Amino acid sequence: MDRLPSETESVFDVFKQAGRQVSHYFMWFLSFALGLGLILLLHEVLEVVLFLRVNPWHLRAYRVWSIFVLGMLLIVGMFLIEGYLRRSRSKGRLLSAYLTVLSVELALIGAAAGALYYRNIRDFLLF
Repeated sequence: MDRLPSETESVFDVFKQAGRQVSHYFMWFLSFALGLGLILLLHEVLEVVLFLRVNPWHLRAYRVWSIFVLGMLLIVGMFLIEGYLRRSRSKGRLLSAYLTVLSVELALIGAAAGALYYRNIRDFLLF
C-alpha cells in the first residue's frame, strides 16, 4: 500500500485501500495482456507487409528483431501505464484512467487488425 495504516483508521479503510491496489494491478495485468496481443498482431502485420518486399534471407532477421523491438516497446509502455494508473489511483480516478488506457489499446488493436484485414481482402480481390 502507499502508506501504513494509522491507529485512527478502521479495518474497513485498510481493506478498501488494499482492494484499490489489487484492482490497480489487475487492470495493469489486463493492459499487459492486451499489449501482448497487440504485439503479436503487429508482428503479423509486419510480416505480411514485408513478405513481398524483402529478400527471403532478410525476412527471418526482420521477424526476430521485430519481436525484440516490439517487446521492448511493450515493457516501456507497461512502465508508463503502471505509473499513470498509480497516479490516478491516488487521485481517486482509477476507473477513468483505465478506460482511457483501454480505449487507446483497443484503437491500436483495431487499426492493426484493420490493416491485416485490408491486406487479406486486397490480395483476395486481386487474385
